[in-house]
Amino acid sequence: MNTSHPKYITVADQRSERAWQWTESEDALRTYLIFFGFLLAGELPFVRDVRFADLPYFVGLATITIYIGAHRGLTNKIRQQITLREGALAPVAASVALFGGYLLIKFFPDLSLQRFLNIYFWLIGSIAIVGNVAPPLRRAAGELGECTIPLTFPEGWLLDDDGNSIRETSIAPSDIAAVLLGLGVATVDLTCNHSSFTLNNLIACLIATDILQLLGLKSFKAAAVMLVGLAMYDIFWVFGSPKVIGDNVMLAVATSDILTGPTRLLFPRFSGSLGEGSAFPFSLLGLGDVAVPGLLACLALRYDASRATDMRARALAAADALKDSLASMQAGATDREIAHAAADAAEAAFDEVADAELAHRVSTQGGASASPFAVSDAVLHQRTYFVPTMLAYVGGLGIAFGVNAVTHLGQPALLYLVPATLSAIVVVGAFRGELMRVISFVDSPSPAVEKALARQNAKE
Repeated sequence: MNTSHPKYITVADQRSERAWQWTESEDALRTYLIFFGFLLAGELPFVRDVRFADLPYFVGLATITIYIGAHRGLTNKIRQQITLREGALAPVAASVALFGGYLLIKFFPDLSLQRFLNIYFWLIGSIAIVGNVAPPLRRAAGELGECTIPLTFPEGWLLDDDGNSIRETSIAPSDIAAVLLGLGVATVDLTCNHSSFTLNNLIACLIATDILQLLGLKSFKAAAVMLVGLAMYDIFWVFGSPKVIGDNVMLAVATSDILTGPTRLLFPRFSGSLGEGSAFPFSLLGLGDVAVPGLLACLALRYDASRATDMRARALAAADALKDSLASMQAGATDREIAHAAADAAEAAFDEVADAELAHRVSTQGGASASPFAVSDAVLHQRTYFVPTMLAYVGGLGIAFGVNAVTHLGQPALLYLVPATLSAIVVVGAFRGELMRVISFVDSPSPAVEKALARQNAKE
């Protein structure tokens, strides 16, 4: 089934007609401008001199990062999904990585891995900057954002989402500017050894948006298991490790100068601060405290997208049908015949889009990524679960910083963020009477991912 509206097109039609992309929308341009505004605000001296200024700074950067990653992922066809089993193993893998880093810091203080890390962060930082900046820069650049520069690639060098080789493509002049900007910023950050907290935060946030775009939770069940497990991981390594190991492992790794890079958000510590980690010159928020709840917010937005009603698509389909009906009427038709024919055509076209949406919801239980229909901007006005999840994230982060200010002890942020965000999903689902539908929701893998998995299984 296919309608005349360009935002409700089948996957096959997307090759010939361009689907809606959030990264090319006005909403994306505004969001990136706000993001860069927060980064620049942190450089203002009078902002740094305000006590507790780190809270709104971190809240702003974290929420915008999640917002960007979630909306970029809406139309991303290639997404690695985290299953229930993988979610259960995540705390174990995180613990091994964290404790391994701690052992390196504790027993091999002269071992330098920084050169390798610098190359790694320079590479992924450059990619993250280019990937985030290029689309909105195209929109803002006007004619310079149009694809006018042809490129030719050898067979197999460049693949599309379905794994097919692309021999010819084109880029915009603004894309070249984005590449130069990405390489330049990553190089400056490397040259100053990650000492600029603003550059560090820029690269860290954009890397996090890539993570949220490329990774996804398969279901809310997997989300609950993984988030609760990682909250327990966070609690143990912050509160339990001093009693078991004799040292706060999480704090030791987070404030180490041996392993540095854009793995945390930083803000200059207020003069005279007390408590754990006060010798470290920055307040910090771990990137995991952004990415982990962010994965839940991304899943909430994809659920919203699967339930969104695109009234604009229905109206435009009806309008097109009305126009076609009037154009095909016989010259001698009466006013009554014209009115009835036009009304019937408009109603049929309207219902066709509505039936397609309903069939999709029933067949997928809300799963959106395997839908034969393109995501439209209707989701921007129907974020029923995403917005409460984000508000809960802000509240949980505020509580974490409040407890830290009172106790002067480092806090496992996930202790507050996980209950807050999961509760938001449960409360909204219960209030709307669709909690079981939310629990049974499965975000189906995209066709491209299914093909890749099939090829991998065939090789094995």
